[in-house]
Amino acid sequence: MKNKNNLYIVTVGIIVLAVLGTMFISKQRTGMMNGSTMEQVMDSRVDTGSTEYKMYSQLTGDEYDRQFIANMIEHHQGAIDMAKLAQTSASHSELKTLASNIISSQSSEIKDMTSWQTQYGYAASSGEMMMDHSSMGMAYEMGNMTEELRSLTGNAFDLKFLELMIEHHQSAIDMAQPGVKNAKHQEVKDLARAIVDAQSKEIAQMKQWQKDWKSN
Repeated sequence: MKNKNNLYIVTVGIIVLAVLGTMFISKQRTGMMNGSTMEQVMDSRVDTGSTEYKMYSQLTGDEYDRQFIANMIEHHQGAIDMAKLAQTSASHSELKTLASNIISSQSSEIKDMTSWQTQYGYAASSGEMMMDHSSMGMAYEMGNMTEELRSLTGNAFDLKFLELMIEHHQSAIDMAQPGVKNAKHQEVKDLARAIVDAQSKEIAQMKQWQKDWKSN
Protein backbone atom coordinates (compact mmCIF):
# COMPACT_ATOMS: atom_id res chain seq x y z
CA MET A 1 0.00 0.00 0.00
CA LYS A 2 2.85 2.36 0.81
CA ASN A 3 4.43 1.76 -2.60
CA LYS A 4 1.11 2.42 -4.31
CA ASN A 5 0.73 5.70 -2.43
CA ASN A 6 4.26 6.77 -3.41
CA LEU A 7 3.58 5.91 -7.04
CA TYR A 8 0.36 7.94 -6.91
CA ILE A 9 2.17 10.97 -5.46
CA VAL A 10 4.92 10.81 -8.10
CA THR A 11 2.38 10.47 -10.92
CA VAL A 12 0.37 13.45 -9.68
CA GLY A 13 3.57 15.47 -9.36
CA ILE A 14 4.57 14.74 -12.96
CA ILE A 15 1.11 15.74 -14.24
CA VAL A 16 1.17 18.98 -12.26
CA LEU A 17 4.63 19.88 -13.60
CA ALA A 18 3.54 19.19 -17.18
CA VAL A 19 0.44 21.40 -16.79
CA LEU A 20 2.42 24.19 -15.18
CA GLY A 21 5.06 23.98 -17.91
CA THR A 22 2.44 24.31 -20.65
CA MET A 23 0.77 27.23 -18.88
CA PHE A 24 4.17 28.89 -18.44
CA ILE A 25 4.96 28.83 -22.16
CA SER A 26 1.46 29.98 -23.10
CA LYS A 27 1.70 32.87 -20.64
CA GLN A 28 5.05 34.16 -21.91
CA ARG A 29 3.99 33.93 -25.55
CA THR A 30 0.98 36.19 -24.97
CA GLY A 31 3.04 38.77 -23.11
CA MET A 32 1.26 38.24 -19.78
CA MET A 33 4.38 38.53 -17.63
CA ASN A 34 4.73 40.99 -14.78
CA GLY A 35 7.47 43.60 -14.64
CA SER A 36 9.75 41.80 -12.20
CA THR A 37 9.71 38.61 -14.28
CA MET A 38 10.53 40.56 -17.44
CA GLU A 39 13.50 42.22 -15.73
CA GLN A 40 14.83 38.86 -14.53
CA VAL A 41 14.66 37.39 -18.01
CA MET A 42 16.33 40.37 -19.67
CA ASP A 43 19.09 40.30 -17.07
CA SER A 44 19.74 36.61 -17.79
CA ARG A 45 19.52 36.78 -21.60
CA VAL A 46 23.11 37.98 -22.04
CA ASP A 47 24.36 35.10 -19.90
CA THR A 48 22.45 32.45 -21.86
CA GLY A 49 23.79 33.86 -25.10
CA SER A 50 27.39 33.49 -23.93
CA THR A 51 27.20 30.15 -22.10
CA GLU A 52 24.10 28.06 -22.79
CA TYR A 53 24.73 27.47 -26.48
CA LYS A 54 28.20 26.08 -25.79
CA MET A 55 26.58 22.89 -24.54
CA TYR A 56 25.69 21.87 -28.10
CA SER A 57 29.33 21.23 -28.95
CA GLN A 58 29.38 18.63 -26.15
CA LEU A 59 26.31 16.74 -27.39
CA THR A 60 26.33 13.94 -29.95
CA GLY A 61 23.93 11.47 -31.53
CA ASP A 62 20.35 11.29 -30.32
CA GLU A 63 21.03 13.65 -27.42
CA TYR A 64 22.19 16.41 -29.77
CA ASP A 65 19.30 15.84 -32.15
CA ARG A 66 16.67 15.85 -29.40
CA GLN A 67 17.97 19.01 -27.73
CA PHE A 68 18.60 20.78 -31.03
CA ILE A 69 15.15 20.04 -32.44
CA ALA A 70 13.28 20.94 -29.25
CA ASN A 71 15.10 24.23 -28.78
CA MET A 72 15.25 25.19 -32.46
CA ILE A 73 11.48 24.82 -32.76
CA GLU A 74 11.04 27.43 -30.02
CA HIS A 75 13.90 29.51 -31.41
CA HIS A 76 12.26 29.60 -34.85
CA GLN A 77 8.90 30.44 -33.30
CA GLY A 78 10.49 33.43 -31.61
CA ALA A 79 11.86 34.64 -34.94
CA ILE A 80 8.45 34.22 -36.55
CA ASP A 81 6.76 36.22 -33.79
CA MET A 82 9.29 39.04 -34.22
CA ALA A 83 8.94 38.92 -38.00
CA LYS A 84 5.15 39.21 -37.82
CA LEU A 85 5.58 42.45 -35.87
CA ALA A 86 7.99 43.70 -38.53
CA GLN A 87 5.40 43.12 -41.25
CA THR A 88 3.21 45.80 -39.66
CA SER A 89 5.65 48.04 -37.76
CA ALA A 90 8.81 48.22 -39.88
CA SER A 91 9.41 51.38 -41.92
CA HIS A 92 11.80 49.88 -44.49
CA SER A 93 10.43 47.63 -47.23
CA GLU A 94 13.64 45.59 -47.14
CA LEU A 95 12.93 44.62 -43.56
CA LYS A 96 9.37 43.61 -44.38
CA THR A 97 10.67 41.40 -47.18
CA LEU A 98 13.18 39.79 -44.80
CA ALA A 99 10.39 39.26 -42.27
CA SER A 100 8.23 37.49 -44.86
CA ASN A 101 11.15 35.24 -45.81
CA ILE A 102 11.80 34.37 -42.16
CA ILE A 103 8.15 33.47 -41.59
CA SER A 104 8.01 31.29 -44.70
CA SER A 105 11.31 29.44 -44.29
CA GLN A 106 11.22 28.93 -40.54
CA SER A 107 7.56 27.85 -40.48
CA SER A 108 8.49 25.14 -42.97
CA GLU A 109 11.45 24.08 -40.84
CA ILE A 110 9.28 23.93 -37.70
CA LYS A 111 6.92 21.60 -39.56
CA ASP A 112 9.84 19.36 -40.54
CA MET A 113 11.33 19.31 -37.03
CA THR A 114 7.97 18.53 -35.40
CA SER A 115 7.61 15.61 -37.79
CA TRP A 116 11.12 14.40 -36.95
CA GLN A 117 10.30 14.34 -33.24
CA THR A 118 7.59 11.79 -33.98
CA GLN A 119 9.68 9.92 -36.54
CA TYR A 120 12.70 9.60 -34.22
CA GLY A 121 10.65 8.75 -31.14
CA TYR A 122 11.44 12.00 -29.29
CA ALA A 123 8.92 13.52 -26.91
CA ALA A 124 6.96 16.49 -28.23
CA SER A 125 8.45 19.76 -26.99
CA SER A 126 5.66 22.19 -27.89
CA GLY A 127 1.91 22.41 -28.26
CA GLU A 128 -0.83 20.67 -26.30
CA MET A 129 1.00 17.32 -26.36
CA MET A 130 4.24 18.74 -24.94
CA MET A 131 6.11 16.15 -22.90
CA ASP A 132 9.71 17.40 -23.21
CA HIS A 133 10.20 20.63 -21.27
CA SER A 134 13.81 21.20 -22.36
CA SER A 135 12.69 24.06 -24.61
CA MET A 136 10.87 26.06 -21.90
CA GLY A 137 13.81 28.38 -21.23
CA MET A 138 14.21 29.01 -24.95
CA ALA A 139 10.53 29.89 -25.31
CA TYR A 140 10.82 32.29 -22.37
CA GLU A 141 13.85 34.04 -23.86
CA MET A 142 12.40 34.34 -27.37
CA GLY A 143 9.10 35.73 -26.06
CA ASN A 144 10.87 38.58 -24.35
CA MET A 145 12.69 39.64 -27.50
CA THR A 146 9.26 40.12 -29.06
CA GLU A 147 8.08 42.14 -26.07
CA GLU A 148 10.96 44.58 -26.53
CA LEU A 149 9.63 45.48 -29.98
CA ARG A 150 5.94 45.95 -29.27
CA SER A 151 6.10 49.60 -28.21
CA LEU A 152 8.37 50.73 -31.08
CA THR A 153 7.55 52.08 -34.53
CA GLY A 154 9.37 53.49 -37.56
CA ASN A 155 13.14 53.59 -37.69
CA ALA A 156 13.40 52.96 -33.95
CA PHE A 157 11.61 49.66 -34.49
CA ASP A 158 13.81 48.78 -37.46
CA LEU A 159 17.07 49.35 -35.60
CA LYS A 160 15.93 47.43 -32.52
CA PHE A 161 14.65 44.61 -34.73
CA LEU A 162 18.03 44.39 -36.47
CA GLU A 163 19.87 44.36 -33.14
CA LEU A 164 17.71 41.59 -31.71
CA MET A 165 17.50 39.52 -34.89
CA ILE A 166 21.28 39.59 -35.35
CA GLU A 167 21.62 38.29 -31.79
CA HIS A 168 18.85 35.77 -32.47
CA HIS A 169 20.46 34.52 -35.69
CA GLN A 170 23.88 34.22 -34.04
CA SER A 171 22.48 32.02 -31.30
CA ALA A 172 20.88 29.80 -33.96
CA ILE A 173 24.26 29.50 -35.69
CA ASP A 174 25.90 28.61 -32.36
CA MET A 175 23.32 25.87 -31.84
CA ALA A 176 23.54 24.56 -35.40
CA GLN A 177 27.27 24.55 -36.11
CA PRO A 178 28.09 21.46 -33.99
CA GLY A 179 25.26 19.58 -35.67
CA VAL A 180 27.07 19.33 -38.99
CA LYS A 181 29.31 16.72 -37.30
CA ASN A 182 27.54 15.83 -34.05
CA ALA A 183 23.99 15.10 -35.22
CA LYS A 184 22.89 11.49 -35.67
CA HIS A 185 20.32 11.94 -38.44
CA GLN A 186 21.25 13.22 -41.88
CA GLU A 187 18.16 15.45 -41.99
CA VAL A 188 19.36 17.24 -38.86
CA LYS A 189 22.88 17.58 -40.28
CA ASP A 190 21.46 19.11 -43.45
CA LEU A 191 19.21 21.51 -41.55
CA ALA A 192 22.05 22.58 -39.28
CA ARG A 193 24.24 23.36 -42.29
CA ALA A 194 21.40 25.25 -44.00
CA ILE A 195 20.77 27.36 -40.88
CA VAL A 196 24.44 28.31 -40.59
CA ASP A 197 24.66 29.27 -44.27
CA ALA A 198 21.37 31.18 -44.54
CA GLN A 199 21.53 33.03 -41.25
CA SER A 200 25.19 34.01 -41.68
CA LYS A 201 24.22 35.74 -44.93
CA GLU A 202 21.26 37.43 -43.29
CA ILE A 203 23.44 38.68 -40.43
CA ALA A 204 25.82 40.28 -42.93
CA GLN A 205 22.89 41.98 -44.66
CA MET A 206 21.37 43.19 -41.41
CA LYS A 207 24.68 44.64 -40.23
CA GLN A 208 24.88 46.62 -43.45
CA TRP A 209 21.36 47.93 -42.90
CA GLN A 210 22.34 48.97 -39.38
CA LYS A 211 25.06 51.17 -40.83
CA ASP A 212 22.79 52.57 -43.52
CA TRP A 213 19.80 53.32 -41.32
CA LYS A 214 21.47 54.70 -38.20
CA SER A 215 21.67 58.10 -39.86
CA ASN A 216 17.94 58.17 -40.66
